Amino acid sequence: MNQKEKRRHLFRVFVKSKLLFACFSLVLSLLLVLGSTYAWVTKADERVNRSPKNKTIVSARIEEDFHTVTRWAPGTTRIKAVRVKNDGTTKAIVRLSFKEFFVGFDVDITDNHRLDDTIVNGNGNLKVHELDDATDTLIKVDDVSTWEVGNKYQEDASTFYLADTVFKNETYKYSNRPNNVLASFQLDFHPTKFFDQLPTNETNYWFYHNGYFYYSEILEPNEVTEDLLKSVTLSPAYANEYKGALYKLVPEMDAHDISESVLTDWSIKGTDAEKLYKDKLHYMNKTSEGGTG
Repeated sequence: MNQKEKRRHLFRVFVKSKLLFACFSLVLSLLLVLGSTYAWVTKADERVNRSPKNKTIVSARIEEDFHTVTRWAPGTTRIKAVRVKNDGTTKAIVRLSFKEFFVGFDVDITDNHRLDDTIVNGNGNLKVHELDDATDTLIKVDDVSTWEVGNKYQEDASTFYLADTVFKNETYKYSNRPNNVLASFQLDFHPTKFFDQLPTNETNYWFYHNGYFYYSEILEPNEVTEDLLKSVTLSPAYANEYKGALYKLVPEMDAHDISESVLTDWSIKGTDAEKLYKDKLHYMNKTSEGGTG
């Protein structure tokens, strides 16, 4: 084979090799593209299918009708109807409690006292104080964190009253009212749907036990309880020294599923409150009466 034929042979081999390499590269590229596309689609499918499982939600909310009182007077009654609605997706047990907040102000009740050799008679009205912008904190009706002794309440542009009596976050106790001004505020409960002793042959009622009001029935989703509270009344015997005071009653609610754990979570095991839910709860190890199941 002469030189010319060798060159032709080498050229043909080169061309064939280049074509094979090109084909191989093309096939490899296609495989890589397909592989990448498959990986992306798989990842996208995983994201789409990563939706949370359908879970039951235990949820309830307080519903109330309330007429705001800016100035309590002895004998005043104001509507405050309180109930609970199951706004979750599963059955629930609910209970209520109440917190009381009170602010009384400095009153001029001193009669015939001597001031700089002058006899001064108290007038029984709230004492008006000046405001010190540098040190004084104003009481806000809707912010109980400002309800503190020594803070001042603004009546108008130039009239300020000094807080000298404060009760905050006091748990309402039906059977043991405190021996202070809070006892003058009387909660008027539903006359036929509230009991402090377990009734017989009653349904859809509230039962008081140790600071809590338990609803007797299991609430279905969207079901609403009977009203527990109807109104609040300030006793006619309310002391004049607390005139012009601020008072707030805040209902608090707990909701629980119908598992037996409610007995320990709410610390009602072995009490009359537990009897409300006899045969209504789900027990992990249900036993038949008189023996084990």
